[in-house]
Amino acid sequence: MIRVLHPATPPSDDTMGSWGRAAAQPAISEALFALHEHAANVAALHRPVCLSSGRCCHFADHGHVLLVTGLEAAWVYQRLAVPTPTEETSRPSAKGVCAHLKGGQCAIHSIRPLGCRAYFCDAGQGPWQATLAESLHSAVRRLHDEYSVEYLCAEWTWLAAVLEGANERGLLKAGPLP
Repeated sequence: MIRVLHPATPPSDDTMGSWGRAAAQPAISEALFALHEHAANVAALHRPVCLSSGRCCHFADHGHVLLVTGLEAAWVYQRLAVPTPTEETSRPSAKGVCAHLKGGQCAIHSIRPLGCRAYFCDAGQGPWQATLAESLHSAVRRLHDEYSVEYLCAEWTWLAAVLEGANERGLLKAGPLP
């Protein structure tokens, strides 16, 4: 069962710290990178058109909700601590718009969430995107279970804002699981 957080109930610092410790585990990082590669391979088979317009990052305008688990979001935010030359950290932005949209482009493209990798605003694509998104989410859920990491799922822009504060407080620092 997917448990989606409501913005009135942020995760505890203990929960966010456990996400950070788990996200730092090499096996989890390798699994997430493998899922990124899988998503790219599936997308390549379907050849969606991406105009690099950033429209997909305007969730509210397109009736799109990007859900992400705490573990995956913590993994992304750990990597924001050391941005690559083409990526930058940012503050949460308007509700329903990704905080990492800069100049119409994704500023965190190489580390963007899996849901972003399964969604294309190319209307002619059919149901493969939903199928891919569900399989990716199930795989991340299995990581939560396998590593005994509390599973919570939330809307990306809200969880990103929560984790930005957690990152600033050092809760997402890399470190071994207890």
